[in-house]
Amino acid sequence: MAADRDNIATFVEVIRRNSLAAAARELGVPKSTVSRRLARLEQQLDTKLVHRDARRLTPTPEGSRFYDSVVDAIDVLDTAVASIEESTTQPRGTIRVTAPSDLGRMILLREFVTFLERYPDISLDLVFTNRFVDLVQERVDLAVRAGRVSEPNLIARKLLPSDFRLAADAGHPIDCEDISELEAHPFVFYRQRGRTQVLRLERGSGDDHETVELTVSGRVNVDDYGAMVELVEAGQGIGLMPELHIAKGEERGRLVGIFPDWVLPAPPVHLVYSTRQLPERVRLLIDFLCDRLRAPS
Repeated sequence: MAADRDNIATFVEVIRRNSLAAAARELGVPKSTVSRRLARLEQQLDTKLVHRDARRLTPTPEGSRFYDSVVDAIDVLDTAVASIEESTTQPRGTIRVTAPSDLGRMILLREFVTFLERYPDISLDLVFTNRFVDLVQERVDLAVRAGRVSEPNLIARKLLPSDFRLAADAGHPIDCEDISELEAHPFVFYRQRGRTQVLRLERGSGDDHETVELTVSGRVNVDDYGAMVELVEAGQGIGLMPELHIAKGEERGRLVGIFPDWVLPAPPVHLVYSTRQLPERVRLLIDFLCDRLRAPS
């Protein structure tokens, strides 16, 4: 007996979500339908695919092998169907996006507004949070993440540089000829315990490469770079922050970069997603953000 495509697709969603209920929500069918399709597939294949108990659902060894062999094909088929449907209409549907709170508010919101104006039938479900978000478990289409992407099952595309540089309140310029003189000025810290911090900065490359260590002090510690920007703009100290935040502050005339040659290197900001078989609306948003924010190729 040939296995039915709907039963296979339901099995893939069950394993992807580790839950009958979550798979049912994603597929838009009752939980009983998911359970029935799964049982029918096991009957068709004459193989136990899933272990179920009161706490969790896990694939059997045969189930894991079957999932690995069919998941890409199901994704390709779903994407092909979606592409045909979307090619005859305006792009539509909801894109669920997550980003760090400060990046979301300071950098992305303005771009999202422009995107929504361009594509009136697309909706955005935005999750701005500093916690780690599991894209598959939480049904997120696209994540904006600063730093390295270590999960091997995710695809990452460079969006923005994020090296760290020094900035101060534009209304009260820092009058220093040498960077070491900054040790006499207060700083705003990011996730730093205590009232002192050692900053290790560098400039140049090759034979011209230099490093410096500054022992600086401050009275304010924050866990959000958006808050750091506001505190620095309010004259509460110098901040070491992502250069993209400095650029936005300089646009407003509230921040000024100081000793711009000195940098704390950091991995870039990435767009991250869980599959190459993306709906058209998600591909549109990725291309839009990369174009607007001038992502390197």
